[in-house]
Amino acid sequence: MNSPFPGMNPYLENPELWSEVHHRLITAIAIAIAQLRKMGLNVEQIAQALSLSVEEVEEL
Repeated sequence: MNSPFPGMNPYLENPELWSEVHHRLITAIAIAIAQLRKMGLNVEQIAQALSLSVEEVEEL
């Protein structure tokens, strides 16, 4: 059966199974590309969150 969420894997998004994977992955990527600082570029993490009301979700 295809995923009902194109572009997203609900298994990988399950916070009970993967509670810190996103934070750890972002940190690992930032460390890996930190060499760019030597070229005068900055590496930083930006947290983003989306908050929807029940009504907004129902409209989707």
